[in-house]
Amino acid sequence: MRFFMSSEKVAKTDRDFYNLSVGATNHKEARNRRLLSNNQKQLRNFTRNESKDYLGVHAATIDKYTKLANIDPRRHDDSQWSLDLEEIYKVRDLMPQDLRKAEKFNRGSNQKLQVIAIQNQKGGVAKTATAATLASCLATEFHQEFRIGLIDMDAQATLTTFYATKSEALGELSSGDLITGNYELDEGETKQQVISNAFLPTTIPNLRILPAAQSDRALDNWFHEQVINNKIENPYSILKNIINEVESEFDIIIIDTPPSLGFPTYNAYYAATGIIYPLGVTESDIDATSSYFEFIQQVWAILKKAGHPGFDFMKMLLTNFKEGSTTTTGLMTGLCDDFSDYLYSKEFKASEAVSNCQASMATVFDMSKSEYDKSKSSFLKAQVNGYEVTSQVYRDIAKVWRESSKEEK
Repeated sequence: MRFFMSSEKVAKTDRDFYNLSVGATNHKEARNRRLLSNNQKQLRNFTRNESKDYLGVHAATIDKYTKLANIDPRRHDDSQWSLDLEEIYKVRDLMPQDLRKAEKFNRGSNQKLQVIAIQNQKGGVAKTATAATLASCLATEFHQEFRIGLIDMDAQATLTTFYATKSEALGELSSGDLITGNYELDEGETKQQVISNAFLPTTIPNLRILPAAQSDRALDNWFHEQVINNKIENPYSILKNIINEVESEFDIIIIDTPPSLGFPTYNAYYAATGIIYPLGVTESDIDATSSYFEFIQQVWAILKKAGHPGFDFMKMLLTNFKEGSTTTTGLMTGLCDDFSDYLYSKEFKASEAVSNCQASMATVFDMSKSEYDKSKSSFLKAQVNGYEVTSQVYRDIAKVWRESSKEEK
């Protein structure tokens, strides 16, 4: 069958795609004007009571160490008492060990960097929200001050909007740029320095992100060309090699992956020490994930042949969980029967507060209760739920570190 081109129709299609592109740019710019100040998200802020609760000390102690840090909590235009997250960290750093909620973590040489891939071929199961929530919670709510890294391997770049909204517009390197080597070294600059600088600071002092960009949509094509032309020996290990360059700068790295099984996802798998599979408690999510798991041995066969040493843990995490539904209860029974050894007992519950925060490119750990302008009780419940879920992940990580310490002895 031959298609006859109509110059009028082609011209209209040109205009349609152009208008879609312009509309998308205008939408993003309007969103950024609404949510960002000076192209940046605002730091999380704490009232006096929130500061006391967060640090677990009395008001007099807060006053003592804010003064030592040369911080005036009432310097603001309205003279309202407030500390931002960076200031809270400065105050905590000045406090003696016996006043801190937890000792600051220093990862030993026998405690390997933990790299957690968030994966599922099924779209819409909250992979990105899971990655962002786990990372922000581990960074802020665990007072060990773990050094957390986020890697956005999904060219949709939704995770990037949480913490590096303007990175592409500002010309920052993306995960795809590092993988393809799409950068030049300045005089005296090393590859390690380029990679380190590509992990951008965020509004959380101990959280950095390697962003994605729209140009990363061509990443799979690049891999295919390299493989066909025999230009790379192991197409699965490139991301791991990148992470190895900054291994000493992080304690935990969380990778958000695309809902597909291409080379970017295989690279995330190969770099990972652990895997978390998010899924919603719906028939379609469970069926799609089960179909994926029926195929997963073939994925592992490729990774194993390429030299992967095996994962420390792999778990399933339920998301957008709606309580009180008979349908949900029935589906949960089936999941527990078939996947009990892999299913986290705590799930991310459906929450209006979580949805509202995501609409502002934030998690519930990017702001305090006083900053949330809707139901405070809903917000607090979402924070508690997020902490409970993240604690399960932390326990798996801590177990790996604990067991590796025993092996060392």
